[in-house]
Amino acid sequence: MPIDRLGNRAALPDDYQGMTCESCRDALSARLDGEDPGAADAVVDRHLAGCAACRAWSAQLTAAAGSLRLTPAEKVPDLTAPILAAHRRRAATPGPARVALLLVGLAQVVVALPSLLGDADGASVHVAREHGAWELALAIGLVVAAVRPARTTGLVPLLAVLTTALVVSTGIDVASGHTTAMAESGHLLPLMGLAMLVLLRRWTPTPDAAVPAA
Repeated sequence: MPIDRLGNRAALPDDYQGMTCESCRDALSARLDGEDPGAADAVVDRHLAGCAACRAWSAQLTAAAGSLRLTPAEKVPDLTAPILAAHRRRAATPGPARVALLLVGLAQVVVALPSLLGDADGASVHVAREHGAWELALAIGLVVAAVRPARTTGLVPLLAVLTTALVVSTGIDVASGHTTAMAESGHLLPLMGLAMLVLLRRWTPTPDAAVPAA
């Protein structure tokens, strides 16, 4: 190790003004981030003046930070319009459709009562009561949907399948003479209920509905 004339250890290449290169670079990084460098600026600057390696490192650090700061922000979709549209749909839930759906549900209760009371209409009492139980369940579902339109989502596919099956089977029975269109007019209630449900579903977003992308 080099020794000066007084017998002291000679200064190391990275030792300038009492500051090592490592501590200088830590101070430079902190100063660039607006943090406490942990050393006086004059001490750091004196080290830089005598250390080419730290000057090069400082220049690279400044250039890298500048490029990061000047990087343009990524474009994000403007969701203002979809959010406002969803709010307007929620606020503008059609009252007449809810009233009509409530009336359809209550009418369906009236239709279900005879079967629940055992009016077999050519079938066994057990079959009639089972049929009445299904009709009552449908009626309650329609009433609940009228009171809470946001709950229409699960009822729409169920009622769509039911009404489709009723229309097809009724059409076959009427065409074959097993019944008349007038006798099957009660099936119009589920059809009306489905129409009201679709209308309410269109205008009433569910609570967990995601905002559509712009």
